[in-house]
Amino acid sequence: MRIRSLTELTTPDDRSLRFTPLGFSTGGTLKPEYAAKYQQELIAGCDLHDDVPDETRSAFERLRTLHSYGIVCYEAFTVADDLSWLVMEQAFRERFVTFFDGVIPFLNAKTGATDSLPVRSFEDVYQAVTHGGPYVSGQWKLQARSGEPMEFRASFSHLLKWARQEGLLHGQRNRHLEEIYRRLRNHVAHPSYHLAMPPESSRTIHDLAEIINRLWGHSTPGGRLYPAPLARQILIVAWNDQESGAARAILRDYQLEAFHEPGNWTCVAIRGVFEDEGVWEFSAEYESTSLPAELLWGPGTPEDALAWWKDAQPETDSVDYLDRIFALRIHDGRSSLAMRPETALARPVDRQAGRWFLVRADYPNDAFSHVRHIKNGVPCGDPDTAVAQLLPGTVAVSPPLGQCAAEHLFSGDWSEMVDELARRFNITDAAALSTVRVPPRFNLAVAPDVEAE
Repeated sequence: MRIRSLTELTTPDDRSLRFTPLGFSTGGTLKPEYAAKYQQELIAGCDLHDDVPDETRSAFERLRTLHSYGIVCYEAFTVADDLSWLVMEQAFRERFVTFFDGVIPFLNAKTGATDSLPVRSFEDVYQAVTHGGPYVSGQWKLQARSGEPMEFRASFSHLLKWARQEGLLHGQRNRHLEEIYRRLRNHVAHPSYHLAMPPESSRTIHDLAEIINRLWGHSTPGGRLYPAPLARQILIVAWNDQESGAARAILRDYQLEAFHEPGNWTCVAIRGVFEDEGVWEFSAEYESTSLPAELLWGPGTPEDALAWWKDAQPETDSVDYLDRIFALRIHDGRSSLAMRPETALARPVDRQAGRWFLVRADYPNDAFSHVRHIKNGVPCGDPDTAVAQLLPGTVAVSPPLGQCAAEHLFSGDWSEMVDELARRFNITDAAALSTVRVPPRFNLAVAPDVEAE
């Protein structure tokens, strides 16, 4: 090892200086003081909630310190990125103990007897369920607060399963990421030499902050994984179908009074998220928007919309969008787009035929893809259960697709779906039936196997 001087140890690494707010620079570098500020600003906003205990908080702050020192030691970005997966496991372990207030409940699945294990740290749990501990026998299971008793051997995979069962983690796309977390943690525990870049380190630290905060019951405003409820506004979607060429606009409600465009304009008022691209082609019957949106008024003229707005004074709100329940059907070889259950309940008798599905997903297209796979005879879930999801008479194709970001909840006829919605989800009220929709922007032919709007 070559002994370097303090000056050498504190000299910025040229590789670190090439990562700029505009991306990777091949033609120049940031000044060291700007690069140091920029890398710290990238991770400055991912703070942990006050409820997170000191041990996990200290480990997390060490990650941010390591990332910051990547300016003078490029390898520090890799160390911070790798260590993040071990800090994640530490957070799960600490949350497990605090969740049960230091007293872990067990159930003997054979005799029905219950027992409690007082612990000071997760190490006590690990010793009790491994290496000949008193609860290592396969008949002892963790008595979770939610759901059935589960096998628990203190592994990270069991911690992930436990946290999801208890509702500490949610979201169908996140459910798939949890398996990736497990693999990355194992990769770090059995490493090979590699280099990570600053964007990888900062993104991992941000995601880790969201996960830790979620474990302690807090969502992240604007988060990527566990976002806080989204604010919805009152939006006016307007379109002009004159022969001179179709035009359209999305207005916030307060812009209506200033809207005086010439032509024959039609409007609908919805409550939705302005940034959602699907708002341009909103449908009251099908979930054409990625984020929840609902029809408030219309269609009508801009003048009518303005009069309605002044009279109704509709309010904005906020809404969660992870783990929504969608209803879909397959009929005459066609699969429908996703619907809200309340919309499905409102369907008239002549549109109730076919096989209906209830799917839990974060986005309507995830639910649609899942049901379309089923229609095509393609297993898209767990290999052990995928065949059971296929329609009668279909044949699975090989190789199967990767698992959909959706949870298959139910399949059956319309009346069975109605019973399932009432029994399992307490959904009994039908929405007002409406087929209002904004005309599509592009004249694309509807796929022959998709139920047309």
